[in-house]
Amino acid sequence: MTVAVGWVGIEIAQLLLGLVGLFTDDEAVVRATHVVMEILGIELIAGIAWMTLLTGLLLSAATQWGLLKHYWIVVKLVLTVVLMLDGHFFLQHWLREQAETGGASESLGLRLVVSMSVALVLLVAATALSVYKPWGKTRRGRRPAARSARP
Repeated sequence: MTVAVGWVGIEIAQLLLGLVGLFTDDEAVVRATHVVMEILGIELIAGIAWMTLLTGLLLSAATQWGLLKHYWIVVKLVLTVVLMLDGHFFLQHWLREQAETGGASESLGLRLVVSMSVALVLLVAATALSVYKPWGKTRRGRRPAARSARP
């Protein structure tokens, strides 16, 4: 969970940088925000995302929670994979494009801010799932309990 919280922190930093880049008129600040966003979004998030997925898989498989036994774990797994795919197929491309063009496209900056906002909401939702653990067990999670309850 610590790694995932690091991912949340990076998303917050990127979102703030994206907003600064959108609303400032200082070209040097805009360039600086784009460079830092590219470093965070390409160099750091990929590693953090993979570590989040790996530690999540290991922790769920090695504990009583099980990998596919609870709905909240399945939803977290799906959210993590969706965020990783979004980062790989969209976010990294947009960050590179932004850095190459020097932020000439305001619509690109807006796409990045929206993408990072959605990612942040999904990451906070995944964190909340870890805390509240809603929805109960999946069919796979109920099966072993039913077998062990029989005489």
